[in-house]
Amino acid sequence: MTDLSALLPQLQCQRCGFVSCDAYADAMRLDKTPGDRCAPGGSRVLHELNRALGQQNREVDPSYFHETIARGVAIDENSCIGCALCIKACPVDAIVGSGKVMHTVILEACTGCELCRPVCPVDCITPTSVFEFDSLDELEEIATRKPAFRKQWLRQQTRLQGRQTPVVVPVDDRSERQRQIEASVGRVRARRRTDSL
Repeated sequence: MTDLSALLPQLQCQRCGFVSCDAYADAMRLDKTPGDRCAPGGSRVLHELNRALGQQNREVDPSYFHETIARGVAIDENSCIGCALCIKACPVDAIVGSGKVMHTVILEACTGCELCRPVCPVDCITPTSVFEFDSLDELEEIATRKPAFRKQWLRQQTRLQGRQTPVVVPVDDRSERQRQIEASVGRVRARRRTDSL
């Protein structure tokens, strides 16, 4: 049988009503849940799921429809209180910071799931930009970034499940992660310098 999770965009956005793309794939495979709940995947994913499941859904179920999908989010560091709730909500570890310390988003790692926004008590997280539903740009960008999104999510799941066993990150991944953190911190410092002038 087709790997249904591989057809999904791997945003881990929970817009389908399941906690992850894998959970939705399992529900489709085991519980015969319809394949019409993935708004970020648009018509492309809908057609692929129809083919794999032998279904004939014509559109995304209106209960799960979203007109726009965020490309990513940004944190207003001047308003951030360092509560760390966004860090806990992020399914791909795209937010760095710690308790009582300003947080920032690693833009390259952010899936745009927006799960961090509702938990923010000071409403300092906003989308960087948005895709219109089913736009060609959206579908192409998600398809291109899907493998990286999945890798990030699997890495976080391993970290959360195996706290007693440290996750060994390959050297090339570690240096890339470090570069992303340094770039994020650099952007924040530059913005703060500009704001203080």
